[in-house]
Amino acid sequence: MDIPKNKVIFHTAPHHDDIMLGYLPYLVRLMREGSNTHFFNYLTSGFNAVTNNYMYKEVKNAQDFLKNNDFKYLLKENYFDPQNTLFRDRDVYQYLDGVAANNKFDMREGCARRLLRNLVEIFEEDSFDNLEFRIHELLNYFSTQYPGKKDLPYIQQLKGMTREWEADILWGFFGFSSDSVLHSRLGFYKGDIFTEEPTIVRDVMPIYENLKRLKPDIITVAFDPEGSGPDTHYKVLQAVAEALKLYEKETGRTDIKVWGYRNVWYRYHPSEANLFIPVTHNTRAILNDAFMNSFGSQSEASFPSFEYDGPFSGLAQKIQVEQYQTMKTLLGRDYFYQNSDSRIRSTRGFVFLKVMDLKEFYEKSLELRKTTENIK
Repeated sequence: MDIPKNKVIFHTAPHHDDIMLGYLPYLVRLMREGSNTHFFNYLTSGFNAVTNNYMYKEVKNAQDFLKNNDFKYLLKENYFDPQNTLFRDRDVYQYLDGVAANNKFDMREGCARRLLRNLVEIFEEDSFDNLEFRIHELLNYFSTQYPGKKDLPYIQQLKGMTREWEADILWGFFGFSSDSVLHSRLGFYKGDIFTEEPTIVRDVMPIYENLKRLKPDIITVAFDPEGSGPDTHYKVLQAVAEALKLYEKETGRTDIKVWGYRNVWYRYHPSEANLFIPVTHNTRAILNDAFMNSFGSQSEASFPSFEYDGPFSGLAQKIQVEQYQTMKTLLGRDYFYQNSDSRIRSTRGFVFLKVMDLKEFYEKSLELRKTTENIK
């Protein structure tokens, strides 16, 4: 129930929905404490989770808006300049204004603005005719490629930027601008059946540089062993551990706390966790609404879980409710029903986290590595 104060919290994630599916109910409470500073670092581009069918609809939507005179004016005014972070944020505001008004047209316009901005960056073209040609080219590609085929590098980039757009929307819900949302696109993530192992220069140093710049007090990390879900989670965990070792060696800081989280792919047994966060109907509703309005590419996931026929936000809620039932068994129902604190009486779910100091985090990540890679 206690909320940290005056902390810089550095949230890391392998994929763009991992943080919210892991512990958004806790984050909502953390963000209400104004003395804390938050940064969100997405470590892969996550393009594998975006289908050709979804991209076809998004590109077609952008084509419709490109014909609009207002968009031609925006093009002339360099609105789509990739370097202009102010206009990047305006894409988000346009979309969120549409969400607030329940106006699908405004939401579609926000998506079209960001997609055209991404095309200008990828192809380094900002003329109307050239963009129209590129859009025709993309529509043909997305309508003819079979699902699962490895995409061309620029298609991977476009799909990854679509995932990044979704994360920008999510944190825009809570008032964060693009300055707080960092997209690292680590190079080991290439779309092959077997992903490469992270390397120091390519994959660890970008995390290390962010640590040096942001000087966090708390770091969150997806704490999943390989084989329990996407192996990207495990590889990102190892890259974060190595970056922290470098940072600790340079700064001498040993007071940093690591919060290990799990979500829909793997979960903690209560004996493994040591921080238990109550989830109310209020924060449960925020999770579902934010997911469905932010992650368009995931609202109908290509790889749904065998446990739940529906969006991942619903599966995350199901897990949180199951964890509440476990806590109710442990503590007794009267602990919740008769509690003097209304926040406990309103609890209907739980998020489990594992809080570690650096020494324990290094030990646990090494244990996972020995088990996974058969190291003695």
